Amino acid sequence: MHIPDGFLDPKVSYGLMGMAVAVLSFCLNKVKAAVTALAPQEAFAVVGNGIKCLAGSSRRVFTGKLYLMGMVTAVIFAIQSFDFIVIEGSSGHLMGGALAAIVLGPFAGALVMSAVLIVQALFLADGGLIALGANIINMAFLGTFVTYYIYAELKKYTFEWLGVALAAWLSLVIVALMVSLELGLGFGPMLQVHVVVGVAEALFTTVLVKLFRGMLPNE
Repeated sequence: MHIPDGFLDPKVSYGLMGMAVAVLSFCLNKVKAAVTALAPQEAFAVVGNGIKCLAGSSRRVFTGKLYLMGMVTAVIFAIQSFDFIVIEGSSGHLMGGALAAIVLGPFAGALVMSAVLIVQALFLADGGLIALGANIINMAFLGTFVTYYIYAELKKYTFEWLGVALAAWLSLVIVALMVSLELGLGFGPMLQVHVVVGVAEALFTTVLVKLFRGMLPNE
């Protein structure tokens, strides 16, 4: 689903690049705010330790968040490494957007997905540099934000695991549809293939979400 350079109108590519920068800046500020808000709560739970406790707690929360983001990033790199050609220059694969969004939240999840896409574009020639904004909007924004809120609604009405699976399947289908429309493929092979691949995405995501949650002390 990585769009290479030359497949989109340059004006569209640059416009989406600007949108991607704005989205990532917003997500980064949200993650910073969340971490700094959590640290004082944890610190003040221990009475009498003062500023040292606050500073130490802040470091622990920040380090823990980065560690979890790093693990999710590594897993997404791994599952995206198995891809296949759908049309000349564009590939199909598992995505990991639902995993990132459900485990980390939509803001940190979008940052993780973007980091993966940037490294892939710079060092693996997977997706173009000019088209990087389009890939970030498609997979890092739609693939995490839309997925997260679909999951949040689904889990109100069904089993937790089923909400995870359905959200993961929909994440791949929605992103594949967006890429298909951007490339002028309509409801062609890109979408059709990922409707099937989405079943594997749902299975992987359901298992991995359970594993990650088992590692977290508050889950």
